[in-house]
Amino acid sequence: MFNLEDIKSFAPFCLACFGRSFGKIGFGLDNRERGIEVLNQLEIQEGVDLENILICEEGDCKICDGLISEIPNFVKLVESSISDYSVSSFKIGTIVDKDLLQNEAEFHSLFGENLSEPLKSQLNREIGIGVWKSSDLEAKMNNPHVVAIIDTSYDTIELEVKSLFIEGNYSKYDRTVPQTRWPCKSCKGYGCKKCNNTGQLYPDSVQSLIAKPFAKETSCSEDLFHGMGREDIDAAMLGSGRPFVLELRMPRKRAIDLVQMEKEINEENGGRIGVNNLKFVDRKRVAELKNTVCDKTYRVDVSIRDRIPIESLKKASQRLTGTVIEQRTPTRVSHRRADLIRPRLINEVEVTSLQEHMAELVIKAQHGTYIRELVSGDEGRTVPSLSSLVNSVCKVEVLDVLHLHLDAKEEKNV
Repeated sequence: MFNLEDIKSFAPFCLACFGRSFGKIGFGLDNRERGIEVLNQLEIQEGVDLENILICEEGDCKICDGLISEIPNFVKLVESSISDYSVSSFKIGTIVDKDLLQNEAEFHSLFGENLSEPLKSQLNREIGIGVWKSSDLEAKMNNPHVVAIIDTSYDTIELEVKSLFIEGNYSKYDRTVPQTRWPCKSCKGYGCKKCNNTGQLYPDSVQSLIAKPFAKETSCSEDLFHGMGREDIDAAMLGSGRPFVLELRMPRKRAIDLVQMEKEINEENGGRIGVNNLKFVDRKRVAELKNTVCDKTYRVDVSIRDRIPIESLKKASQRLTGTVIEQRTPTRVSHRRADLIRPRLINEVEVTSLQEHMAELVIKAQHGTYIRELVSGDEGRTVPSLSSLVNSVCKVEVLDVLHLHLDAKEEKNV
């Protein structure tokens, strides 16, 4: 059946490693029981007592190098590592020395192909069973709260804790607050005199103001902010707000009262930002949000160099309404974006007031429209523009995002 001399060359080995060579055979047996069955068959075949020749204690095994005997210790390491985290499910992974795995593969080859179970599989399974029995945590192969990866050579554990994702809408009223943290250009975020050692160009952001109470509550290691588009720093975000997902990495606490969080953020930052409709979502929602586009409505205060009658301004607005303009990448962002010409539909332009050299307009436009350049023309890079149609220099002085027009499907997702 088997070549005894070849098997002896790998001895001594433990019953678990011997039985694992046939790990895919025999339902309802663990590898140690399989090892006993195979040993009995081999002794019958050879007519000699082989246990003292081939089999050893688990700590002395040349196949697993004693790792099977270390399973109880690995269980304790995992329990200690995850004890500071509020999780209800887990998964075990292991890193095993490559030379050890190669030796195991050569041993398994003596008994035929596709019969054996890898050492890592047994370690993962039995460590997982040990953690489950001692902690009552649920073992999950898919989407667990934490994955504990054990480096068996150094008895160290790396934890991969599932991020928390909180979706909501934010409004922004403070025209000095950017959407996300903005690292200082001088020190690249490390901290210097210019940024008062904060590492940030601006002391606050929508991201930091929203994330602060969440970071405190969950003791997360890092937060990431995923917005559905963005507005200029000096633009207000009004109406029902802009959808976002806040990602909290490596959270130690997962149970959060979102109603209380919303109240705390709004009370702490009144007049600057606000949030609403907070809810927990999955990671996939980030990609969905990033890929969601919609038309937007803006309110703009426009300065006009020359005095013009309101009829001329209304005529120009009517000519822009329903027009597809061509916008070359604006000068102000050309250093970081590809130089392209983009067609954009201007759904509607309405003149709401004109006093002296200042006009107020409400503009509804396709996603990705540069509103400032629609007004100014950007030295001919946007055609047509309000400036070209009224034959005067026009400039956006104040810009507010009033509404994001999400269709029924997107509103359901958001």
